[in-house]
Amino acid sequence: MLALVSALALVTGSCRAPSDDAARRSPPTTVTTAPPVARTTAIIPLSAVKADEITFEQLVLLLPRRPIVVGFDVDDTLIFSAPGFNELQKEYDPEVIRPRDYSKLTPQQKFEYREFWNRLNEEYDDQSVPKKIAKRLLDLHLARGDDIWIISKRQSSQPDTGTCTRRYERLFDVKLPHPVIFTQLKDKTPFLAERYIEYYYGDSDSDITAAVAAGAVPIRVKRGPGSYAKDPPHNGQLGEAVLKDSER
Repeated sequence: MLALVSALALVTGSCRAPSDDAARRSPPTTVTTAPPVARTTAIIPLSAVKADEITFEQLVLLLPRRPIVVGFDVDDTLIFSAPGFNELQKEYDPEVIRPRDYSKLTPQQKFEYREFWNRLNEEYDDQSVPKKIAKRLLDLHLARGDDIWIISKRQSSQPDTGTCTRRYERLFDVKLPHPVIFTQLKDKTPFLAERYIEYYYGDSDSDITAAVAAGAVPIRVKRGPGSYAKDPPHNGQLGEAVLKDSER
């Protein structure tokens, strides 16, 4: 068992981007320290899967024996959000709700963009279902005394009412230490780096590469069937650890 855990630790550790140790720790409270330089998502070539999937129990053994800073993606990681997305996004042009360049949208399209995300965050996300693995992970990290950040690529409501934070607290019966962070459809890398995230849970390839670029250890949470996401996830093919049975 110890040999297995050691091997898994090597695989997980290999996902870290080369950076100073300070970039992976919470900033000191008495010394003014600039956050790590914001980087962009790492480019990692796909490869054969390097290790077996790890169980929840093995993950517990792999985590440092000290409080750490952890981050979670939202859609397909914490919750099954396909019901709300699938029902609402058919009313909108996909090029408007996920534009390549927001500044090039017409005033009407910008209105529709804000309307879609407001309706999703404030109303349709109520249809989302919490994942069982997410409940176990949140309870684990809260019990350890870890600092938890939820970082989603979604556009926030305008104005941000805090509805999503309260919804996830209710779904998982927890009290989150921070409000949900929305990257407004932008690369997550600087958001992870600025908060000194050490471990990041996510379902998409971009979650994995952003974590690596930010100096965090990525843990892949598998998507469940029926996801609304169109980008194919390459579980374990970016050198990351994959959490077994995490699609549920």
